[in-house]
Amino acid sequence: MNSITFTVSKGGVGKSLTTANVGAALAQKGKKVFLVEGDPNQPLQKILNLKISSNDLKLDDVIEKNAEIDNVIYSTDVANLFLIPSGISLQSYFEINPIRFAQKLRDLKADFMFIDVPFPLGKAAFLSLGICEYFVPILTEDEFVLCVESAIDTIRLSKYLLKSIPLGFILNRIKNPAKFTKEFLEDLENLLEILCLSQIMEDPRVSKSYGEVGSKKAFLAYEKLPKSEFSKSIDKIAALLLGKLPQPEKKDVVQLLQEITKQSKL
Repeated sequence: MNSITFTVSKGGVGKSLTTANVGAALAQKGKKVFLVEGDPNQPLQKILNLKISSNDLKLDDVIEKNAEIDNVIYSTDVANLFLIPSGISLQSYFEINPIRFAQKLRDLKADFMFIDVPFPLGKAAFLSLGICEYFVPILTEDEFVLCVESAIDTIRLSKYLLKSIPLGFILNRIKNPAKFTKEFLEDLENLLEILCLSQIMEDPRVSKSYGEVGSKKAFLAYEKLPKSEFSKSIDKIAALLLGKLPQPEKKDVVQLLQEITKQSKL
């Protein structure tokens, strides 16, 4: 199972939206995909139009009670795409049992697993990057400098401590493509030491796919806007993930997290 997180310690860059839509693209190509919710605002549930009540079992129940993770795997309207909802933020699993959290996710059987992350990233980075073999930073035009700074910190943390491999970065919500010249992009790739996987233009229709808080208007953009430039960009990312990925550097994510939590007293 390839485990991936789209991440950067900045809110509003499109982490959840990218997670949901890339997951859907891979599922529609016949791959079994699990999406693990780590944001307490539950953006994946809204985008996927899943109605999971407060009484339904969630991942934190499984970790707390040491139950079977199969009990919290929910089907979506997209064949092969499944959601594992959480009642708490990703970093809160440190207060329950981070090692059991890693064990339960490690035991999943699928082609791909994506862990969605909250903002601010904080301690959640140690779980998302510690468990996932790969990650993809997301940068946006509006908060470009902050995103680049966060991407550099995340890449450094993953490379030297968490052994998660950056597959490349995504430029998301571009409003002025003329700013991102070929030379500028090459300089950015050299700075981050990874390639740009995709440049996604700003599309108001896609922005509306988040819906309002509690709204029923959220939707999966990849499915509803199949011929859009956004969906083509998502297909490009999915195709790259279906290609030959670098050999994972982690041999045992549970042991790695045990060592990290012991050393850093997280």
